[in-house]
Amino acid sequence: MEYNRNVLTIQTNNPRVKRWVAVMVMLAVLVSLAVDMVAVMPAAAAGTDRPKVVMVIVDRITVEDLLAQGYPNIRRLIEAGGLGLMTVNTGGDYSDIHAYVSLGGGDKFVGSALTGDSYNRDEILNDGAKALDAYRRNTGRDPGHSRILNTSIAATLKVNRKRYTVSTPGHLGSLLHQAGLKTAVIGNADLAAEMPPNRLAVSVAMDDVGRVDEGNVGREMLMKDPAAPFGRRTDYGRVSAELDRVWDTSDFIIIESGDTVRVNENSDQIMKRMVGYHRTRALKEVDSFIGTLVPRIDRNTLIMLVTPMPHVQALRDGIRLAPVIMSGGKITPGSVLTSPSTRQQGLLANFDVTATVISHLGQKRSEGIIGLPAVSVHVRDQIKHIKDTYNWLSTSSLQRAGVLLYFTRYQWIIYFLVFLMVIFRRFPQLELMRLLLAAILMYPSVILLLPLTGYVNPTLTILLSLVLVAIAAFAITRIRDELKLLLATGIVNVATPLIDVLSGGYLMKRAALSYDLIAGGRFYGIGNEYMGVVIGGTILGATALIQLLPRAGKKLLPIIGLTFIGLIVFFASPAAGSKAGGALTAMIGFGVAMHRYLGGRVKLWSVLLLAAGLIVGLGVLAAVNFYLPAGEQSHIGRAFENLFSGEFFLIWQIALRKLMANLYLLQHSPFTVIIILQALVLAGLYFRNREYLKTIFEQTPYLKSGFIAMLFGALAAIALNDSGAIAAPLMLNYLVLPLVMMVMKLKAELK
Repeated sequence: MEYNRNVLTIQTNNPRVKRWVAVMVMLAVLVSLAVDMVAVMPAAAAGTDRPKVVMVIVDRITVEDLLAQGYPNIRRLIEAGGLGLMTVNTGGDYSDIHAYVSLGGGDKFVGSALTGDSYNRDEILNDGAKALDAYRRNTGRDPGHSRILNTSIAATLKVNRKRYTVSTPGHLGSLLHQAGLKTAVIGNADLAAEMPPNRLAVSVAMDDVGRVDEGNVGREMLMKDPAAPFGRRTDYGRVSAELDRVWDTSDFIIIESGDTVRVNENSDQIMKRMVGYHRTRALKEVDSFIGTLVPRIDRNTLIMLVTPMPHVQALRDGIRLAPVIMSGGKITPGSVLTSPSTRQQGLLANFDVTATVISHLGQKRSEGIIGLPAVSVHVRDQIKHIKDTYNWLSTSSLQRAGVLLYFTRYQWIIYFLVFLMVIFRRFPQLELMRLLLAAILMYPSVILLLPLTGYVNPTLTILLSLVLVAIAAFAITRIRDELKLLLATGIVNVATPLIDVLSGGYLMKRAALSYDLIAGGRFYGIGNEYMGVVIGGTILGATALIQLLPRAGKKLLPIIGLTFIGLIVFFASPAAGSKAGGALTAMIGFGVAMHRYLGGRVKLWSVLLLAAGLIVGLGVLAAVNFYLPAGEQSHIGRAFENLFSGEFFLIWQIALRKLMANLYLLQHSPFTVIIILQALVLAGLYFRNREYLKTIFEQTPYLKSGFIAMLFGALAAIALNDSGAIAAPLMLNYLVLPLVMMVMKLKAELK
């Protein structure tokens, strides 16, 4: 053996030594490889096994555009997952500026004219400064390693300062950053070169200080094309390259397609047929890109196609639904999308999309996000199901405004005429007035049944409803005894909505007087309107029944009491009325009614007893809702969950929002005029027709008890419901109008 001082060499003729040396070298190599593999495996696992959401934003299209022929890859995406319709409600009007910010915040927010001011960190602004320097200047914060910055985040935060929400714009991105997850945005919807940037997609992924970790939203993501709107279109080659670059390091990736936005913004300057041509061309480009994403779909990767807002012509036509596709993750192929928020197959709230991102990425839902994660329901024909749902939702929503307009204006006119009559103590045309008043009492039931006649255009719907209301009023006024008429009115107006809600709410979701699913205030159960009708009609019917059968009062009261309890349970149950505020309102209205039926007067001790009963009722509601899964809880159930968790700020925010909603309605709703007119009529009856009231209440003492109960119920409706200003006048119809009818009849008899 010979040794060199710089290099170890082994020279030997012994074969045994040679074999041992070879074995040792091989072992050293294997150990080295094993160490390298152990070091690499976790990183590889993290890159392939962790959940990922890719959201492709295709703004300003409709479901009809998306389902048109010629987009095979979009069809593949639909068939591989779920298709749905999405509401587009925001904190302001129907603008994509507000829609993007609302998606990123998980609640109803508004944007500002500067919301689209987002840049790559080294991008040069018009004033010559880099984006990261402008960001520091505007926020006083260090952008860190974030590659994309919203330099005008302060403007967006300021316009939402008084919205009384738990979350803020950028809440989604903040939650992901708190969990150590990374966000990315690729592409833009910039318009002309000299115009400000239009990069609203950043507001979906950014955190609450305007930062996005990865991506590229610069002008280099576009290519020049003289044939395209504004002379530019998205360069999908660059988009794909950026997607590959950020894929392994990002958890939530947004791709802004952009071209459909440019078509929409240019639509007033080009011919109608060219608008369709450019939109189709843009969607074909999107379709080709979707073809590159479909192979990436798996259990861990959720691909979404989201439209924050329909195009401008659709909005002018009253269309306020947008398409949404989800494929991968837990979404079943060949399905339609729904969520516990809507409980309507094929329909999501836009905030449900935000909640779905959080859920798929394995994070706990934040109370700041008012939506719930989407789920899929397998159906025989996705496309047909969504088209049918789209048709009835849109039609019922479009008809709602016209039907409510004539109904409220009709009440204005009748109540004003009645006010003049009670002030001047003249009640001409008794039979005609009786018919006109009965029409208001019967309207809720008629309009609830109207969808059974099928959908026609709004004008014919109004005419048909007028005819049916006239027929119903004529039929009910054939009952000559006023008490029997009131009993029949109460039974009809209570039974109709109860039967419908307990059988699935088919009519409640379509009736013009009920809630509008597209507006998104409520999606199931019973709304504020019919809550007022049911409580008012129940008290009226019970009062009339006891008055008709005074000798059977002791036997009737237990039955009436059980009926009251049953209705409270109906309102409280998440599977039925799902109206916690209605349950509390019913407790007060029915409690006062029973107290008065039993001969009690409204005194301090009775008010305290009622308050104690209300507290007990709240406890029952808490017990019923608190232990249900989050998707089955009512709003009050989630509120109690926050209360028991010590989230007092959230409770305060909920109370403020309900108060602000009622204040807004009192200022803007046509039902406010009805409340004022009802108060004037009651004042006229008391001050100008007191002797008639005295005689009526002496002859029918139970009616007085029922009317007092309705007054308390109306006040409770306003105090305990976010749209109580609508429920209260509908409830008071069953107090004011029967009282007027009885005064008119009494005066006619005395003549």
